[in-house]
Amino acid sequence: MTPLAWELLKIAGVIVAVVLMIFVVGWRRRTFRAHLDETAEQEICDHLKPALDLLKSRGHRIVDVGQKHEEYPLEIHLAPSFDPAALAKELDLQPPVYVSERNVLYCKDDWCELHPRS
Repeated sequence: MTPLAWELLKIAGVIVAVVLMIFVVGWRRRTFRAHLDETAEQEICDHLKPALDLLKSRGHRIVDVGQKHEEYPLEIHLAPSFDPAALAKELDLQPPVYVSERNVLYCKDDWCELHPRS
């Protein structure tokens, strides 16, 4: 194989790898978002479900779901930001749901939180 043919083959390989990477990254982002939505739907408590449904109907999206430690509550982060106090008042959320001092909607019974994220 001539040096020119070898160089052209390497350039073609790099181009193919870049195109494949674009598709793989896009696919990975779509599956990750679906995973976040599915996990949030499975783990959200019944007390906070109306708030999550309302926020999603208004175009908010889930950007993170998880627990930082097993002794901490489940956190569901949503973007764009929202006002937890106004949402609690609008939906007339009753105890065990509270607006915590960290300005998140918090269910004391089920250890679940809805976090606004900017």
